[in-house]
Amino acid sequence: MKWLFKWLFRLFLLAVVLVVILLLSLNSILRVVIENRIHAQTGMDAEIGKFSLSLVEPTVEIQNLRLFNPPDFGGTPFLNIPEIHVEYDPAALARHEIHLTFVRFNLGELDIVKNEAGQTNPFRSASRWRQKKTAAARPASKDKPATTSSPLTF
Repeated sequence: MKWLFKWLFRLFLLAVVLVVILLLSLNSILRVVIENRIHAQTGMDAEIGKFSLSLVEPTVEIQNLRLFNPPDFGGTPFLNIPEIHVEYDPAALARHEIHLTFVRFNLGELDIVKNEAGQTNPFRSASRWRQKKTAAARPASKDKPATTSSPLTF
């Protein structure tokens, strides 16, 4: 019986250590997920310098967000935002609603580029997003159910 308590105590300590590691690396994990989501939905590479989701206060901070044009627009920087600070209503979030109580962002740079086909980068990204949205809303066939996608959800 004594060995059972020893193993239960060890498992409890292991669980506590894993939770602490998860909490310490949560912002890094979310930063990578957001960068991948932006790339998947816009076709633009994204870099986030620092991402901070506060678990104590309802705030999200993003520092040094940079979006890069796709290769057919030269791969040059498209958007540079040094700071984004968002405060949200946690009660609305619990009801699956987004209610932002305060938003501050500092737009550092926005470069609009025209490619050889005469398209500009913001309109190309918007048309790409609309195409994905309409393709997702349309059923592919009778055998396959329609999939849905949401715009830039994090």
